[in-house]
Amino acid sequence: MSDTPENIHFNVAANLFRGVESVGGRLKISERSMVFHSHAINIQRGSTEIPIDQITSISKRNTLGIVPNGILVETRDGQEYKFVVWNRQKIIDFINKRVVERNRV
Repeated sequence: MSDTPENIHFNVAANLFRGVESVGGRLKISERSMVFHSHAINIQRGSTEIPIDQITSISKRNTLGIVPNGILVETRDGQEYKFVVWNRQKIIDFINKRVVERNRV
């Protein structure tokens, strides 16, 4: 992510499902992208970057089918990313605003 720290709107603890593993780390969201950085203690490590202009939808999801703390991000290439975050509505609103603005152009 080439964004400077002042351009980061969210920097939150998060989990990203990679297969069956729920990978813990940090999710940073800027005007241009969502970037997940895993903690070093996970089996699956590394970063995942999702450009905002590739997102087709973002919605609420329940973790394990019952816990209301997840979001589902879908991209133009058909990828789905399942995150666990707190204050998910703020993140969803932020991303949706940018997706709507992009679609107006």
